[in-house]
Amino acid sequence: MIARVLRATTRSEEAALAVAALWGRDIGPSERSAPGYEGGILLREGADVLAVSCWADLLDAEAALDPLLVQLAGSPVLGMLTRLSCQVRSL
Repeated sequence: MIARVLRATTRSEEAALAVAALWGRDIGPSERSAPGYEGGILLREGADVLAVSCWADLLDAEAALDPLLVQLAGSPVLGMLTRLSCQVRSL
């Protein structure tokens, strides 16, 4: 099993709420339908957002990353971020 951990720091708590709403409305459903998706969770505290998704293997985790980044790039939420990082780890 592979975990993909996306960490974001936003400009404000309101921006973090907007990121969480976007994730729930747009990104989460598309990830759940991707091949190899095993489950995930979104956590938010203050201006920080942590999205962890679990994948059957590394190829699935990496393949799902590109569509995620495209969705973020085309969203107004991207301008609300001060930091964005992604790590992929074996569980």
